[in-house]
Amino acid sequence: MNKILLRGRMIDAVSDTPVEDAAVLIEGDRIAYAGPYENCPEKELPAYSFPGGTILPGFIDVHAHLTGDEDAGSFANGQLFGDQLIGAVYQVGLLLDAGFTGIRDMSEAGFYLSRGVERGAIRGPRIVPGGKVLGITSGHVDMGPQMTKEYINAHDHLSMLCDGPDDCVRAVREQFRMGAKFIKICATGGVSSPTDRVDDVQFSPEELRAIVGEAERHHTYVTAHCTGYEGAYQALLAGVKCIEHGVMLTQREIDLMAEKKVPLVSTLSVSLGVANMPGLPDWMRAKASLCAEANKKTIAMARKAGVKIALGTDFSNSKNTPYLENGREFEAMVRGGLTPMESIKAGTINAAEVMQMGDELGSLEAGKLADAVIVDGDPLEDIFCLTHADHVKLVIKDGKIEKNTL
Repeated sequence: MNKILLRGRMIDAVSDTPVEDAAVLIEGDRIAYAGPYENCPEKELPAYSFPGGTILPGFIDVHAHLTGDEDAGSFANGQLFGDQLIGAVYQVGLLLDAGFTGIRDMSEAGFYLSRGVERGAIRGPRIVPGGKVLGITSGHVDMGPQMTKEYINAHDHLSMLCDGPDDCVRAVREQFRMGAKFIKICATGGVSSPTDRVDDVQFSPEELRAIVGEAERHHTYVTAHCTGYEGAYQALLAGVKCIEHGVMLTQREIDLMAEKKVPLVSTLSVSLGVANMPGLPDWMRAKASLCAEANKKTIAMARKAGVKIALGTDFSNSKNTPYLENGREFEAMVRGGLTPMESIKAGTINAAEVMQMGDELGSLEAGKLADAVIVDGDPLEDIFCLTHADHVKLVIKDGKIEKNTL
């Protein structure tokens, strides 16, 4: 059986205190030991280490969009799905280089990429696909009001429009037909859509109940894009199990999330920075300017109420959201009020639980799958050592070394 030994400072995502001279022993695809080096059962093995560096669990991003657009080429302006999918095949390798060994994706591409990674045809993180994001006509994912709903649903590989309970059930079933492991909806308006306000309520209570009920019949859950608060409240009442962004939540929604044990997915890097991104149309910049301070307040309320916060980036490898820098979300969460350790747990153990893989991933513990990284600094002192792939010196996924620049 293949064995790998890591040595150095360790943050295991369980304890709040790092182990300064630790060992992580990997046997096959599992962690056999994680703890003080002096107690390691196989100290004779040569150890991978980096002076002053830190061993952590593999990072997990539970809000990604694997669109492939940035590397789709110029033919037909890069709009052919086949070209986009080939671009995405390349891009998931960038995520692995940045230390991300787990991703929850919201796009059609995630179906194919997840299966390609599972059978070893593609180099990338393990991917939990949700399929197309469901939204209403005139809502957050209706990006082409100049086109018919039928045209958008046939050609948009990121989202699907559905109206009325029956149409919503059809849309949910189509995602499961392709291999979705969960369903994402837009419960409110958003920043990037041209025809709605950020605080618009989208989907009626009847539509929400139909979507949640269909997901539950498939033994899984619904997560909801929520910028405004009223749509988030309606989604929570309907049984949605996870809230994305939560930019403008009030104490009412936070209290309900705490009561129902519903996690909040952060996406703070985009929220705090989108208003300053170059090239945005005026209407988008005006909406974005409303978000930053409101999102900081939401995070503070969630933290105080004990709501579990998980790392999500909303990155799509655009020029403003490059996959090699998905780790910027760790730093953004610290700017948003979390401690560095809370930020690390958000991107490891908390995110693994949102992926419904907390028993297998997210921490350095004996028996868990061997996903680990070594970075070139101490993130408790300098969170920026998590923010770029250049700082990530070693990546191990399933016990296999995927990157080594030690």
